[in-house]
Amino acid sequence: MDDHTFVYPAYQSQSIANIPATVAALLGSPYRGLPALPDELWRPVLAGDSSVRRVVVLLVDGMGANLMKHNDEDVAWLGEQALAQGELTSVFPSTTVAALSTLWTGVAPAQHGLVGLQMFFPEYAVMGQMLNLSPVFQRSPDALVSAGLELETFLEAPGFGDQLAAGGVTTYALKHYSIANSALSRMHGRGTVKDVPTVAASDTFWRIRHLLESKPEEPMYIFAYWSAVDTLEHVHGYDHAAVRAELRSVLSLLQSELLEKLSAEGRRDTALLVTADHGQVRTPAEQRIFLEDHPDLQRMLLMATAGEPRTAYLYARQGYQQEVIEYIQSELSHAAQVMPAQEALAQGLLGPLPHASDTALRVGDVVMTMREGYSFLTRDTPKFLIEMNGRHGGLTDAEMRVPWFALRLDA
Repeated sequence: MDDHTFVYPAYQSQSIANIPATVAALLGSPYRGLPALPDELWRPVLAGDSSVRRVVVLLVDGMGANLMKHNDEDVAWLGEQALAQGELTSVFPSTTVAALSTLWTGVAPAQHGLVGLQMFFPEYAVMGQMLNLSPVFQRSPDALVSAGLELETFLEAPGFGDQLAAGGVTTYALKHYSIANSALSRMHGRGTVKDVPTVAASDTFWRIRHLLESKPEEPMYIFAYWSAVDTLEHVHGYDHAAVRAELRSVLSLLQSELLEKLSAEGRRDTALLVTADHGQVRTPAEQRIFLEDHPDLQRMLLMATAGEPRTAYLYARQGYQQEVIEYIQSELSHAAQVMPAQEALAQGLLGPLPHASDTALRVGDVVMTMREGYSFLTRDTPKFLIEMNGRHGGLTDAEMRVPWFALRLDA
């Protein structure tokens, strides 16, 4: 793709895909996957020869670097306490299901096989929505599991929890109670001792503190996920006052309910890593493009698009791949970049080789990624999804750059 404003994932050096190896390195645990982050982003946490026996990763969904810069005065304290900080890239597509699957395997989307929010399952003759493992046409949670999808093997890479367990490290996952025991959480949580349901951000930090205080001698990894910032960005856009208020609230609770209340025993040999899965870009109504408004393109497609509104996987009718590409280049070049799917895979856009067995099938024939602000939709999309003012999934700076803060709690 030739759009020079796009930010490409740095899978081999400085992306969220390198966080699992970094956690394993801090804990001294054996690990197989993509390499760790550059030394300067994590080795200062070791503070000379001091060991780390517990690592907490706080992932704030949607907390892009653009959001942090827009709220400098609210987040300055975090940078002041960090021993190392910087920016990482997200994965491609820059969407939660792909990114979290990477964080729970340590490999890129093309390698683990979960490459987007919507994926085509020819074996079940259905387009699946991967948050709920449901058909897209009817919310029926876990229906793909009932159809035969195996949670233990669908991601074609070892579970990060399994790898840490082999090294004697216990893994805990903290998530909102509405998703803590979902099929997707179980898919991610291979080797996790427990999914700990939480009710609010305050509860999340209390539970992190409780785990650290109650198990001071246990080598552990705690992964805490909070989604409300991302949800508000979808509704309002990343630069809205409500988003700023939520970010300020989450970081304030991190400080008051975790960092300020931990005992010396709870802090001992503990590192805290704060990051995000992706950012968001504003997607105003005037930049929504509907497939039905392009009947010539629609006739060249075999089926509805997979992927998501910021990155679509197009399945062309037999023999029409080049015609689909040429149509988009002719009629939609102001809004999108397009390339053959096999080229996107060959360039490593979704990750290096080896790829999962079904990756080529999942990305269709043509990959179309939207430029700043544009969305690609169908008119039968639910109204609340059409009207989102913020989205992610593409390659813009706003979507792809996320913050990274590494703290040592007993420093």
